[in-house]
Amino acid sequence: MNKKFLIFILLLVFGINTAGAEILRDEFIEENLKDKVFDEYEVNTNYNYESTDRAVIKLQIKKEITTKKGLQDGDTVEFIVKQNVKLNNKVIIKKDTLVTARIKTYTTRGLNGIPSQIIIDDFKIPDIDSRKLKSTYIHRGLDLTIMVLPIKWALTPIPFVGSFTNLIIGGHCKITPRNTILLYYYPEWNV
Repeated sequence: MNKKFLIFILLLVFGINTAGAEILRDEFIEENLKDKVFDEYEVNTNYNYESTDRAVIKLQIKKEITTKKGLQDGDTVEFIVKQNVKLNNKVIIKKDTLVTARIKTYTTRGLNGIPSQIIIDDFKIPDIDSRKLKSTYIHRGLDLTIMVLPIKWALTPIPFVGSFTNLIIGGHCKITPRNTILLYYYPEWNV
């Protein structure tokens, strides 16, 4: 078959599919989204990031959490400040102060060695403006993808053998009192 004719046919089919997809998309928008009102997020443009002066807050979780046991998005987690936090030689947070936060989300472990993870945010520290905290904390389980993927690609030429690496599952995520969680407080940010 002539190569130019084959390329022409492929481009024609691709063009017809693309045009059809655009028509379907426009119809979907017209039917489902035309009169829908969407909330706009408030954007704070008053941040002043010129100052890099910060205080490091070291936290320790009170009770171990793990993706193995009944974890839910939105659960409250309690932490304790590990040491006094000083700023300009003044203690702004005392040792053993109770800090609360929420589990923003967590993911379960997956195939091909993908680990579970826990994301914690919304830290509340007494007498500290939470808008001046850089505070999202992400903790992951044992990641086996670095080991699995090279083995998978090395075994792929042998039919079906490379697919067995899909069954390797990543590790559970666990945050214990031995873990140190770092938050950063920027007192000079204008919010």
